[in-house]
Amino acid sequence: MVADPGQQLRHSAKEAALGRSLLVQYASQRVHTIFQRAVVYCLGSLMAVLATGPAIGACITALLVIGEVLDMWILRRIPARLRSGISQNILSNAAMASGAFQAICIFLATTLYVVTVGKDASIMAVAGVLGMGIVNGALILPTKPKLAILKMGVFVVTPLILLTLQAIRFGGDMALPHANVPELMVVISMGYMCFSFVKSGVDNFRKTEALQCSQNNLTAANDALNKHRNELQRLSMVARKTNDAVILSNPKQEIEWVNEAFTTLTGIAAKDIIGKPVTDLVQATKIDPDVEAKVATAMKKDGFGKIELRHDLSLGAARWSEIQMLPVKNADNDVDFYVTIARDITPVKDHANNMRRARKVAEDAARTKTDFLTNMSHEIRTPMTGIIGMADLLSETEQTQEQADYTRTILGSSRSLLTIINDILDLSKLDAGKLQIAKNTFETRDCFAETLRLLEPSAYNKGLGLTLTVAEDVPEHLFADDVRVRQIATNIIGNATKFTEHGKIEVQVWMDATDPTERNAPLRMNFAVSDTGIGIAEDKLSSIFEEFTQAESSTTRRFGGTGLGLSICRILTEHMGGEISVSSELGEGSRFMVSLPVELPPDGALTLTEPATAPPVLEYDAVDLAGLNILIAEDNQTNRLLIRKYLEKLPITLRFANDGYEAVEATLEAPPDLIFMDMSMPNMSGIEATETIRASGVQQPHIVALTANAFEAERRACLQAGMDDFLTKPIRRADLVDCLLRHVGHRNTPSSAVQTALRA
Repeated sequence: MVADPGQQLRHSAKEAALGRSLLVQYASQRVHTIFQRAVVYCLGSLMAVLATGPAIGACITALLVIGEVLDMWILRRIPARLRSGISQNILSNAAMASGAFQAICIFLATTLYVVTVGKDASIMAVAGVLGMGIVNGALILPTKPKLAILKMGVFVVTPLILLTLQAIRFGGDMALPHANVPELMVVISMGYMCFSFVKSGVDNFRKTEALQCSQNNLTAANDALNKHRNELQRLSMVARKTNDAVILSNPKQEIEWVNEAFTTLTGIAAKDIIGKPVTDLVQATKIDPDVEAKVATAMKKDGFGKIELRHDLSLGAARWSEIQMLPVKNADNDVDFYVTIARDITPVKDHANNMRRARKVAEDAARTKTDFLTNMSHEIRTPMTGIIGMADLLSETEQTQEQADYTRTILGSSRSLLTIINDILDLSKLDAGKLQIAKNTFETRDCFAETLRLLEPSAYNKGLGLTLTVAEDVPEHLFADDVRVRQIATNIIGNATKFTEHGKIEVQVWMDATDPTERNAPLRMNFAVSDTGIGIAEDKLSSIFEEFTQAESSTTRRFGGTGLGLSICRILTEHMGGEISVSSELGEGSRFMVSLPVELPPDGALTLTEPATAPPVLEYDAVDLAGLNILIAEDNQTNRLLIRKYLEKLPITLRFANDGYEAVEATLEAPPDLIFMDMSMPNMSGIEATETIRASGVQQPHIVALTANAFEAERRACLQAGMDDFLTKPIRRADLVDCLLRHVGHRNTPSSAVQTALRA
């Protein structure tokens, strides 16, 4: 068992106090009895002078006086020095040394007498004198036991030493002329008295020590009892005043005590429940039967851990409590009583319920936002398909220069609007945490060169210089998500092009100072876009990457845009583990810098991703579409017209359905080779029509989703319904032809008819 450190300190303090008390008592006793000893010293000195002469007598007297004076000088200062803070051990050792010195002086004085007198010296007289010293030593035994034993030992041994010395000096001629019967009887009597006195002193010392030990033990026991009582008082106060309900019950399941919080929690007064079974409390608070069974089982066993229960107060208010039953056992491992602690957790439960409701509201809001964006995407992309498609078809017709300019304006404006829509959709994906980072091996220089080629027309139309500088230490191939790298670069360079009216745009690519050839070294690719545009005010730099934010409201009116591009760049960069920053001066241009962690391609993984440029012109030399039967399920008349114009020059048969029902009926009547299926149609949606066709027994056609909903969830829904591919609006002719070639193109006949039709 580990002792209480506080109790050990208190015990040590008491021992130190007792030692100081005994030391002071010893010193005071010796100082107060100096006059009695002075009388004895005077008589002894007189006898020494008479026996040895004045000179030797003076020496003997000097020895006695020196020993006593030094002892008194030390002892008189002990109380004051204790009060001044000098260590008790130092003073105790000093008292021990002075007392031993005084005993040695007495030994030397008696030895000087015996040596000087010679054969005539009375050893018996010496023994008698030293007997008084023994008695004196016995007197200090209770207060200074070690010194008392030392003195008594010296005074007992001294006559024997002197007797031995006489025998050595005088041999057989040694005589004890005074050793007659009366003197022997006196000495023996004195010795017996000394022995009896010393024995009595030792016995008294032992009794005193035992009594003191008992007193110390009693004091320690009283201290422990007081401490235990104080602890019980504090625990009782804690139990009474705590906010948790505390219930004490005996092994018979009877409640013996409850605190004040019990009444507050349950509404039941203590006098109404003490002495009653625990089951009465369970019934009074209307606890669930399952919990009641748990409590009953716990009372029979060893208690239970924390459980939560719902109960009703007398006023009818429902509350939640967390209870824990703890058995208190005796030495025989039997349960003496149970301590049940109940805590009101109703606020916690209410908070949890509020959080669940808030989460549900947030989830509903997120679903509403997604549904809204989905609907907006569909509603905007559907007419955009007609605008862009018809403008494309219009650009292929013979036009005057003015008409061609109008057509290009329509195409440019519609594509800008489509970019805004795509930015909003990208942001919604990022906010929903649905963005995935896919690492691929790509050609570093080509990645940036192709990005610049896409943006060169916009820069050159404004007369801006657009340059790319790639440092020599940039590896030829890197392993990262090049699609996201292109997206970030496109947004930043596109911004620079939009906000720069004169001057140039410079793109720089470099690596950090680490050695890019070491495969295990962490690599970071950096690229910066510097322009000579309108710049950004210093107080706007901190918010430039926030959503729907541009430097000035006039910027939006002058240059357009939503302020989403840089926000998307920031989110993408952070999602890839990188950093994006900007430095700018109003009217002097801006410099955006992006730093991204990259890797070298894994060994044997040099399969490159396809560049993100516009699809190349398809070669149809080995493919023939002649004779194919294609069904278009589309409810929008403009889109039907656009698709008809896109595909009418191909040697295929086109059929159209206005909704899902017509698509199913046309398929059941004459199964086509491929169906372009719109997702949102009246009467029956594209998903429902696809599921119906897949469940029928007709020859199954290829089905390609044709939708304005560009979300990943829509793509998954189409594929799960049984569709083979997924195309988003606005529709491009190249995408439609490529889809036909991939899914239903065949190689059985020459393809001259197809190529002729496409070139017409």
